[in-house]
Amino acid sequence: MADGIQTTIFANPFFVYLLLPFLLVFVVVFSILEKAKILGEDKKAADAIVAMVIAFIFVGVASVVDVTLKFIPIISLMLILILGFLLMFGFAGIKIEGNKGLQIAIGVVLGLAFIGTVLWATGVWNKIVFSNTTLQYIFLFLIFGGALALVVATAPKQKAGS
Repeated sequence: MADGIQTTIFANPFFVYLLLPFLLVFVVVFSILEKAKILGEDKKAADAIVAMVIAFIFVGVASVVDVTLKFIPIISLMLILILGFLLMFGFAGIKIEGNKGLQIAIGVVLGLAFIGTVLWATGVWNKIVFSNTTLQYIFLFLIFGGALALVVATAPKQKAGS
């Protein structure tokens, strides 16, 4: 008996591998062209044509579509996790706007997660081999780098004349 999920339109290869990536790229490129006004003021037709051509070229390259289909769910999950953290911070009364250290820490974690996701989605992560020694060096580098960043961030500022 066929599984209920496999018989829906959302599992159809036309929908998953052609229509959704096309719409994603078209909307993103069109909105960037509209916002940047690269082709000029009130040139919606030209923006739409350029966005459509780029989207058709995009869906014509299967490997790029595959990377995108692996990448988008992870990015969606990261956005949901970020929203959860922001909600927890809000409930706890922690202000992110004025806390420079917290902003930097969140930015570093999100940057590393983004780089890891790109490496995983493109298949490069599987080609990287870490030995125990390499992992120890990375761990030590992170500890010393974090300690140095902490010392620099908490050091009292001196005036230029003194």
